[in-house]
Amino acid sequence: MERFAALYESAAQVRRFGRIARFDYLSMMGKLGLMDVEPDGLHLVGASGPQYGARLLLAGHFRGQPRNLEIERRLAPLRDRLGIGYDVFEDALCNWQKSPTSFVAFRG
Repeated sequence: MERFAALYESAAQVRRFGRIARFDYLSMMGKLGLMDVEPDGLHLVGASGPQYGARLLLAGHFRGQPRNLEIERRLAPLRDRLGIGYDVFEDALCNWQKSPTSFVAFRG
């Protein structure tokens, strides 16, 4: 898990590789078995969609409190209970915040 965080930080040096590119690239490398790595958290700093979804879920609105570290701490038990990886959880939060009051099937 610590390996993901270290690689995530070092990937910031790649030109035009933002938060989502780093997160998704490393997640996919792990899923494909090309690297022994999996997300160790949501990495919400610099995020928009997943951060909005998390705040909406926890506070009922997009902006303000709680802060990123508090979001991750409070959502960890839910993620554990659901038995999903942080990559799936991050995608779910991002997609849900786009239409929180009605179901819209995600097709990839």
